[in-house]
Amino acid sequence: MPRRLYSTRPMSYTRLCRRLSSSSTTTSSSSPSWCPHAAFATATERVRAGTLSPEHVHHLFDKLLRQATPVPERSLNGFLAALAHAPDSSACKDGPALVLAIFNRVSREEAGLRVATPAICTYCILMDCCCRARRRDLGLAFFGRLVRTGLKTNQIAANNLLKCLCHAKRTDEAVSVLLHRMSDLGCAPNCILYNTVLKSLCEDSRSQQALDLLQMMAKEGGVCSPSLVKYNTVIHGFFKEGQVSKACNLYHEMMSKGLCLMW
Repeated sequence: MPRRLYSTRPMSYTRLCRRLSSSSTTTSSSSPSWCPHAAFATATERVRAGTLSPEHVHHLFDKLLRQATPVPERSLNGFLAALAHAPDSSACKDGPALVLAIFNRVSREEAGLRVATPAICTYCILMDCCCRARRRDLGLAFFGRLVRTGLKTNQIAANNLLKCLCHAKRTDEAVSVLLHRMSDLGCAPNCILYNTVLKSLCEDSRSQQALDLLQMMAKEGGVCSPSLVKYNTVIHGFFKEGQVSKACNLYHEMMSKGLCLMW
């Protein structure tokens, strides 16, 4: 049976840092001049240049696991974020999957360590990787772990949650979370969150429901009032479904509000 690439048990960022900095008994095997910060900076530049392979990434973590210098949190998160968003190249075909594979590997090797408080920024990176790697189930598991830690959810994590639900064809749940659960999660809905759900509804040929949501936003007003992008999303949805009259009516409504359609 082939080895599983992903772990279904999310691991906290702090546990990762503790694992990477805990092997003091093998410090002598590492060069005393080796600097994790500089290593991450170099690796990040190579990721952006498309020249860093999975083998090089695992080699970097081999060295981290053998040294006792504390891992710089900002450098590690910056590297993981760059890897998560790196375009496919001849050196690395799937950055998001590689990020998850790294965490899966370290999770296996850090058994027995005390569970520590994770960092919200790392959960955001991991959930984004899950969306990009089409592992929405694992992304939802990471979000559940985040909530259980008691950390305050931010708009980035909430948007990744909605993306995971929408990509898993659970758009109705995404709508419910957006309209009724945001306050429970400790953050307020914003225009980006609304647009994520509107786009998913239109992609599922449910542009009428997207229009209903758009009109509700217009009625409530405030910071989430319908914008040009949102009108554009729903109009294109109606055209895609062949409902030209609805698309034209919405276009005229948009124009009456002083907005100009982008094609």
